[in-house]
Amino acid sequence: MAPASAAERAEAPGDRPVAQVLLDSALPQLDHLFDYAVPPSLAAELRVGQRVRVPFRSRERKSFGYVVGFAERSEFGGELSPIADIVGPVPVLQPEIWRLARAVADRAGGSAGDILRLAIPSRQIRVEKRHLAASETPEDAIAAGSEPGGVAEAGSAAEAPEEVPAAESAASESAAAEPGGSDAAAGAAAPPAEAAVAAALVAGERLALTASHGPERLHTGEWVGGWAAQLARVALAVHALGRSAILVAPDYRDLDQLRDALDALGAGDAVVRVDARQSGAERYAGFLRALDAQPRIVLGNRSAVYAPAHALGAILLWDDGDPVLAEPLAPYVHARDAALVRAEQSGAGLFFAAHARSAEVQRLVDLGYVRAQRNPPRRAVIRHADAAMTPDVFAGRVPEFAARTIRGALREGPVLVQVATPGYAPVAVCGECGELARCRACGGPIGFRTVGRASCRWCGEYAAGWRCGGCDGRRLEERGMGSARTVEQFERQFAGARVLLSDGEHPRERVDGRPALVVATRGAEPLAAGGYRAVVLLDADRLLGLETLRAGEDCLRWWENAAALVAEDGVCLMAAGGGPVVRAFVTGRVEEWLHGELRDRHALRYPPAVRVASVSGGAEEVDRALAALAQLPGVDHLGPTAIPAGGAAKTPHGLVRAIVRFDYGQGAEVARRLRGALVADAAGSASRTRGRAPGRARPEALRLRFDDRGVFDG
Repeated sequence: MAPASAAERAEAPGDRPVAQVLLDSALPQLDHLFDYAVPPSLAAELRVGQRVRVPFRSRERKSFGYVVGFAERSEFGGELSPIADIVGPVPVLQPEIWRLARAVADRAGGSAGDILRLAIPSRQIRVEKRHLAASETPEDAIAAGSEPGGVAEAGSAAEAPEEVPAAESAASESAAAEPGGSDAAAGAAAPPAEAAVAAALVAGERLALTASHGPERLHTGEWVGGWAAQLARVALAVHALGRSAILVAPDYRDLDQLRDALDALGAGDAVVRVDARQSGAERYAGFLRALDAQPRIVLGNRSAVYAPAHALGAILLWDDGDPVLAEPLAPYVHARDAALVRAEQSGAGLFFAAHARSAEVQRLVDLGYVRAQRNPPRRAVIRHADAAMTPDVFAGRVPEFAARTIRGALREGPVLVQVATPGYAPVAVCGECGELARCRACGGPIGFRTVGRASCRWCGEYAAGWRCGGCDGRRLEERGMGSARTVEQFERQFAGARVLLSDGEHPRERVDGRPALVVATRGAEPLAAGGYRAVVLLDADRLLGLETLRAGEDCLRWWENAAALVAEDGVCLMAAGGGPVVRAFVTGRVEEWLHGELRDRHALRYPPAVRVASVSGGAEEVDRALAALAQLPGVDHLGPTAIPAGGAAKTPHGLVRAIVRFDYGQGAEVARRLRGALVADAAGSASRTRGRAPGRARPEALRLRFDDRGVFDG
């Protein structure tokens, strides 16, 4: 007997004539369930999770939505409109993902529909047809039927083997698990350490790992970060226990390393990749495979945390402190927060891994909610070019001590130099009075992306015909050194060396093991075959001087990630800089520094000691929202203060912002009240009294953003 398809597994209406539908709408006032009648013509095919078309506001006007459930009766007193069409036979919204979307949206004061747009990729009809055809047996094929969008087949999903429960013996820390019935694991048992971690995760534990430095060579000959190989082994061990694992990493280069490691370990077809660089067809095909009723290893960037996963056993996040994991679209939920909610709901394990822990994870460790590893990680040899011992005699871009280190390492292999900023010169000043040059269009700082060509670093407008507002001067001068200017200097200082550039405009994923001087901006460092003979960190003072609450935390993450690229017998050199953050990095006391940082943030009520919400809009709108929080214990706010007009976002005049701070225990109530204020504002109940049309397009419309990592940035 063939296994049940996804549609057959999904809940049917039965005798319940009412369908509860979530509309696919960006309007916050529509973020609730609407009741529709189940027409007899669709009752046999309709399932929970299917996308449907329903009449809204009139019988002729149709909107899309998802069937969330069925009910015997509706509280609506009038006649219910019937569902118009089923848009595709596959139930794309699993009940688990619906519960997750609702909980995450409520926590962030947002709409569940916004979360579902991240979780469910756009439908691709041809991809869906191929998936259905591949998963059906001839005797179980469902007769073709016409429907909107051109889908002929009904029925769904891949054949699923019987679920293999986690064996009782998996709890043993030394036992290596057998593959869970799939050809994906290539028959290789996990090492004891990874098997023990997998068993703990499947049992629902929450763990934090500080990964060791150094690359690792796979048996295929490829080099990956040691962290990638370790996470791949843990994910495969979870999969071998008959459970799914979700692997989340910040960007495509991290995902490529994880994919290489999984391939080398024999993961095969068990891996489903879903990330933003895929085409729409590739993404939808991966999504459909993740819907199959069999364990998978789902690999992707921040939205992968919402991916469907049969019998989810663990969620593994790499480098959660990377700002790329913070969703830039409303309701702006960080992948870490979504993972915490999903793990709590599903009982799956949670695994945070990084070279430097984020303040948020350190807080969870301090609270005992997450268990940290017991054994210290292996670190590269890290030295500091102490100015007291080696005077800063500059022959070019680096001190002479660092230059000697570079020359010596170049005889044996590649050398990495990390710099702070891309471009040629990050800052332009007036050549007459020395004032910082500002863009005439948006007021942003002007810099030189290439030699002799200045442009705004915010809006990108070229500074042709620029005039100084103070002295009326017209000549711009370069200040500072970006990545391109550093390459230019190195080509003179290290004549004969091969100099390579890696930044946002010139990305490199990997370099070979031949001698080369690689100049890279933070976060753009390529992986070197065999590791770098030396890594030199420049511009520490400039990075620590960034006007952000997280400057120290970010610097430690950038430096630790760069140091992790060093070969086993190589060296990492901090070329300059001092203070507690540099000292913590050089001495390996990063966790001790994080403890002190969290104590300071507790005293000042800064996140993550407390949660925050940014409330912006017109002055009256913001005041009404803040009034909804009046006399709520554990809640205070800073502001409102005026938002400067212009800038990169072209902010209009007259807007204000307040920062609401609240204890974690008050989060649900604060989100509920601010969400209520947002819905009232969006519905236009307040704006109509002033004779203005309602709508979210109004510049003064209320906007919310919870847990914004940059809320206190300068």
